[in-house]
Amino acid sequence: MDEAQWDVQEVKHLKKIQLVQGNLAMLLLFLLLVYFADSGRHSIIIGIFFVLMWIVLAITLYTLKTGRPVGTKTSKRVQEFDKDRLGEKRWRRNRIIEAAGISIVGVGIAILLFVVDFSSARLDSPSYHFPFIGAWVGYNIGEIIRISSL
Repeated sequence: MDEAQWDVQEVKHLKKIQLVQGNLAMLLLFLLLVYFADSGRHSIIIGIFFVLMWIVLAITLYTLKTGRPVGTKTSKRVQEFDKDRLGEKRWRRNRIIEAAGISIVGVGIAILLFVVDFSSARLDSPSYHFPFIGAWVGYNIGEIIRISSL
C-alpha cells in the first residue's frame, strides 16, 4: 500500500493505542523492577533485561529476514505504515541498526550478568528507578513527537 493511500488519522490513532500498550508494558516491567530491587534480587533484574533484549532481537531479526511484522494487529499495521513511509531500503537499514544496537546492549547485559557478583555487591534499590523512569519518559516524548509529526 502506498503512503498516500494510508489514512493518517487512523495511523495516529493506532500509534496512540500502541503508546498506551507500551506504557502498560513499561508499568509492568517497572513494578517487577521495584519488587526485585527491594527484595535484593539484583541478578534477577539483570536476567529479566537480558531475556527481554534477546527476545526483542529475535523478533527484530525475524522481521528483517521475512519482512513480516510481528506483534498485535495495531503493531503490525503501524509497522506496515512505517515500512511504506520510509521505503524498503531505508526501513531495512533502520532494522539492521536496531538489531546491532540491541545486540550490543544484550552482550553488555550478559557480561554484567556473568561477571558481577551480586551476592557481595550492595546496590541501593532507588538507583534502579531513575534510569528506568528516564527511559520511560524519553520513550513517551519520542513517540508523542513521532505521532504529532505525521
